[in-house]
Amino acid sequence: MPYVRDSFFKGEDWRDRDHVQEQAIVWCLKTAGMRIHGTTRKRPLVVFENEERDKLLPLTRERFDPPSWAQCKVHPDHHVHFSKALYSAPTRHVGEEVWVRGDSKLVRIYSKGELIKTHEKQPPGGRSTDHDDYPKELTPYTLRDPQRLIRQANDLGPQIGSFMEALLSGELPWTKIRQAQKLLRLTDRFGIHRLERACQRALAFDLLNVRRVESIVRQDLEQLDLLHGDCRIIPIQSRFLRAPESFTHHQPKGG
Repeated sequence: MPYVRDSFFKGEDWRDRDHVQEQAIVWCLKTAGMRIHGTTRKRPLVVFENEERDKLLPLTRERFDPPSWAQCKVHPDHHVHFSKALYSAPTRHVGEEVWVRGDSKLVRIYSKGELIKTHEKQPPGGRSTDHDDYPKELTPYTLRDPQRLIRQANDLGPQIGSFMEALLSGELPWTKIRQAQKLLRLTDRFGIHRLERACQRALAFDLLNVRRVESIVRQDLEQLDLLHGDCRIIPIQSRFLRAPESFTHHQPKGG
């Protein structure tokens, strides 16, 4: 290792991992491989080509899957944020700092050295939630944060409150806590008045997603008038929409 460090790494600048890999191959072939070894007094690359290569056996086991580790906090929505994705953990670990190990297939969550959860690896922006992580007997506890967020939203405005109530409705409202918190933060960026109109528009179109609300404000769509009153937008049938049967083509018999 001292030889690799002093001869290869020391004093070098790397653009990225691929650049390191490329330069490592060049260094092995032209520098480390062609030097006179201090013990054998031979060139390592020559010895490998003439004596060792033919004795190598094929890899019969699965190639090692290098993992990555991170220390994460289990948030009130029962999830940890790891490699730009969300993974749920049991209720008893909410608020804890846990270790998360991820490879190309699985993500494992450890608390005090004990494996507490295993998920399939999700892509960036993905989410893996096990509903069994939310025990029914603890529903009053898990509902505290959603109820508090609804009260805060109602204090800001009726449309923001209505959107928050709709967002956090259902059997597992705490799974939407991150979206709810983001909705409240949008008032700091765009103001209560604009967010009120954006939530009104989102509700009219059944867009129960905070990213869509943010998109409405960014595009100034909240300035467009809706229909009179609190009526909802009713989608009409598309002009050129055809029944599925119209796409079924029967082949003629014969010929």
